[in-house]
Amino acid sequence: MNQNSEGIIFYELRNFKGNIVARHGQLDLLPDIFSKNNRENFSQKGLKNAFRENANGSIQLIVDENADLFQGSKAIQRACSIYLSLIPKFKEIEVGQRQSFDAIIRRFSHNLIKFQNRFKNNFVRLISDKARARPYAEFTREVKRRIEENTSAAADDVCQMSHRAIDLDAQIETLRIIGGYADNTGTLLPTNIERALYRLTNPFIDELKKKNVDIRINLQNSDRNKINIVHSLFNAAIWQILDNACKYVLNDTTIDISGDLALKQKKISISMDSVSIEKDEEEIIFLENRQGRNIKNGIKSEISKNGSGIGLYIVRKALSYMKAKISVVNTGFIKNDSGYPYSHHVFEVEFLG
Repeated sequence: MNQNSEGIIFYELRNFKGNIVARHGQLDLLPDIFSKNNRENFSQKGLKNAFRENANGSIQLIVDENADLFQGSKAIQRACSIYLSLIPKFKEIEVGQRQSFDAIIRRFSHNLIKFQNRFKNNFVRLISDKARARPYAEFTREVKRRIEENTSAAADDVCQMSHRAIDLDAQIETLRIIGGYADNTGTLLPTNIERALYRLTNPFIDELKKKNVDIRINLQNSDRNKINIVHSLFNAAIWQILDNACKYVLNDTTIDISGDLALKQKKISISMDSVSIEKDEEEIIFLENRQGRNIKNGIKSEISKNGSGIGLYIVRKALSYMKAKISVVNTGFIKNDSGYPYSHHVFEVEFLG
């Protein structure tokens, strides 16, 4: 019989519409009377069935009749009242979760459409729709002709499509993390982090150029000092950091990625001038749905519209699964620009494995 330490065998909480809000235990394992007479108050075979309802909804509670917490009608009434009072709270949580879920879906839809459009732009230059409707031999000849006519453009298109593949890989892993499917069972592989970072930063070069922002990578001793990472998790984490940078970095600046990998404690630092994360936010900014106050309170613009408050949460969670951690420090205010305060930030990734 399913019983917890407080003597609760089963409960079913419903809202005023009759929809189940919460449930614990298996009613089908109990005598039929607890199903047929679920709205009555009685004792049977060492168990008590209690039913209460009010404007919020109803509660069926089945407990061990010897449980200390449920001796007497007042104790039963108190327990049922507590459950019934939780129904509005559950509703608030449901609404909040739905809003959070909707924000995540909007963000992913926006990103996937953006990737798809960029992919198609490169794809159509290599392969026309008309050619795809021909026999396969003709199709391949047409693609070859287009590549040979302009190899430079073709090479750029192939590189751009490889960038979109990295984008999609990061999005898929991010969905796994949010959905609870990612964990700490991934394989840690020794990796040249400098090369990995070039591969992961290249897809953002064009977007950052629109803001006249460069990425500078300076990792010392990376050839001789590899770091153990789970590639999918590391990809998702770095992708989220750079995606945030594209939204929040100050125009006409540089993003610096540095570190000396010969040191005993392996760390990399990612420095940028971006919308200020205040000192009292340096830890909570990595919590779920915690958008910085300067983003939330700033003017209505592309910056505030495109933020969802989950990017850095995903970064910390992904890194924690591969025995790494991240922190951020605001090292000083720079200036106000277009309605937002900007500061210099240093994100430090420390590899523990």
